[in-house]
Amino acid sequence: MVIYGISWNRYLAFDKALGEDRPSPRLYYVDGELEIMTTSNEHERVKKWIAGFLEIWFEEKNVEVMPRGQATMRLALKEAGAEPDESWCLGEEKEFPDLVLEIALTSGGANKLEIYRRFKVSEVWLWRRNKLEIFGLDTSGAYEALRKSRLLPALDTLLIERCIAIRSWQQARRTFRAGLSAAK
Repeated sequence: MVIYGISWNRYLAFDKALGEDRPSPRLYYVDGELEIMTTSNEHERVKKWIAGFLEIWFEEKNVEVMPRGQATMRLALKEAGAEPDESWCLGEEKEFPDLVLEIALTSGGANKLEIYRRFKVSEVWLWRRNKLEIFGLDTSGAYEALRKSRLLPALDTLLIERCIAIRSWQQARRTFRAGLSAAK
């Protein structure tokens, strides 16, 4: 659900009234638009599986990360707020993550790319229509569609897509690991 004409202060008050450490609903805010979102079983499956694949990849490739999960992000001066599906800082913890994952099983809602542009998130990964779309921040500060991740160029995102299609959690993880081994 998207509500229009909400001030920054009303967004903050609504968020506070819901409580700080809640699992749901999730809120996104930009330019007076407040998206209130709950998640489905399929949304959570895809989110957890992609995050799990990335954890395996980070460990295998010895990439230091600070998982941020759904931690709330806010910028008062730019009136933007988000609770990403998953997010990571690469190398060390930072104020805002380098990589954000959003699962978009339905259309509509707040403009997530515009929200994350304001936070200068380097890459936003969107899972839409059973495909992983990667957007990278360019030198002008806009997002451009990428064929592969600039942050994780050695990661085979097609392998992630193939593994998400497998309905067994263990088989999907085994297939992902086997794909990593085959790529060595």
